[in-house]
Amino acid sequence: MDGGVKPMNRFFYDVAIAGSGGAALVAACAAADRGLSVTVLESTQFLGGTTALSGGQMWIPGSAAMRRAGLEDSVDEALQYLRRLSLGTTSEAALHSFVVNGPRFIAYLENELEMPIVSIDRPDYHPDWDGAAWGRSVEPLPVTTDELGEWRHRVRTSPTRGPITGPESRTGIPEPVLRERTANDVRTQGSGLVAGLVKAALRRGVDFQVQAAVRAVRREGGHFVLDTAKGQISAGNVVLAAGGFARNAALRSAFLPPVDIAPTAAPGSQGDGLRLGTSLGGTLRSMCEAWWTAAVSIAGESIDSAPLHRNVVRELAYPGSLLVNAAGKRFVNEASSYNDLGKAFFTFDPTSHRFPNQPAWLIFDSAFRSRRTVAGVGPNASLPDEFIQAEDLQTLAQQAGIDPNGLITTVTEMNRMAEAGTDQQFGRGHNPHDGFNGDEAHHPNPCLGPIDQGPFFAVPVVLGANGTKGGLVTDHISRVLDHDGVPIEGLFAVGENAAALMGPGYAGSGASLGPALTAAFTLAEHLGKGHSARDDNDSNNSKARQATRS
Repeated sequence: MDGGVKPMNRFFYDVAIAGSGGAALVAACAAADRGLSVTVLESTQFLGGTTALSGGQMWIPGSAAMRRAGLEDSVDEALQYLRRLSLGTTSEAALHSFVVNGPRFIAYLENELEMPIVSIDRPDYHPDWDGAAWGRSVEPLPVTTDELGEWRHRVRTSPTRGPITGPESRTGIPEPVLRERTANDVRTQGSGLVAGLVKAALRRGVDFQVQAAVRAVRREGGHFVLDTAKGQISAGNVVLAAGGFARNAALRSAFLPPVDIAPTAAPGSQGDGLRLGTSLGGTLRSMCEAWWTAAVSIAGESIDSAPLHRNVVRELAYPGSLLVNAAGKRFVNEASSYNDLGKAFFTFDPTSHRFPNQPAWLIFDSAFRSRRTVAGVGPNASLPDEFIQAEDLQTLAQQAGIDPNGLITTVTEMNRMAEAGTDQQFGRGHNPHDGFNGDEAHHPNPCLGPIDQGPFFAVPVVLGANGTKGGLVTDHISRVLDHDGVPIEGLFAVGENAAALMGPGYAGSGASLGPALTAAFTLAEHLGKGHSARDDNDSNNSKARQATRS
């Protein structure tokens, strides 16, 4: 690689975008399609941010992909669902803008950016709520990388995901197809989404710069001046899309609950965009919220020299496992959405003045181990040191530091409920979402199974953060607002640099990407209108000057 030393193509850009995740790339493409000159400034050596590490699904109500799958949806139902989910933290204008413009964004992806999109046959995360639906989560088909040229090796890939789609991760994929995709560097899921967007941006003449962190932004006259690791540039508009602060230990300590948090976000998630936005007068909201998950860390695994933490989801929902705290007690429906499950880790006990659910352990037996992958460790793989193994539950508990009596009582109760098919404590497996995460071929409950075959295993599980939700306060077209609620001219924020539309909730798979990318698409339309107005003014002024000279 060239080390990211390629010089800027020009000094002035109509739009300078800090960050290169999905929202940044959509904004770049849509702005370029409106005749604007665009540069994308990425602080690390790879494009894609946390989007490239994700499953790449986007939660978008009412898309054409849904209709092609024979699924119905409506604006009113989506808004009803979102109002309950966001708990009043998001304006009606922002919710309406997302629901109305989301299908238009998907049409743009397919028709203009040439990225075919499919609806995923899965429910929303709260399928029993009014307004919930099936198929709102959509995903791009596999993306080839030949057209990327020298940028192919600059598009980030996930160290935990192979070149398979979300549905294929459930159904399996023929080995010859997997080998062919690997050999030809075909990208899927989040990396595929980013690869497709980078291809589209390159076709539109977008200027990419890596290792070009934006260190400061200031206003000079009618434009912005950006000090970057590549030098100084000017821009008429600035879009902050540089990721959240999940990887910034100081900011996590300042804003998030005081528990151990394992960031699963990209290494560049240092909160740079928030620092830049507040320096220009922007305000912050929802800084105590994140895209929570359960996470497992294995010594020696890294990403860009930073520790790699794996979010765990289906391991917790499959029959034959459970999650306990140090008292040996369950504390959550293990099959619930990872965002909701994660919140159980910062339940606070005022009597003991501690967070009793951290640390926690995933417990399973040899039968589960023989057929399931746990934190990337397959049935036939050697066990890392983090996996505690013992012939009986009493010994396992003692080795892990769990109360033995509590664990034995909990496993006994779980085995009884598994036989009956009903989780009387937390309702695990009671709705279609739980069943989707579990084993739908297992009966009577897809998420409940016995834990009774030694040896037994315990894996430490902590609270993880796939990203952060707190960010700059914006309006329905992503303009950053100042302390008086007035838009700061020319300054926009999307992705994790803007306070999340979902508030404390999580609508369904892709509920972080869907609203973020839709907002980026919408803001570019606003930029295009402003550009057209400026062009008209410039033209009128030019005619006036000519008339004066005449």
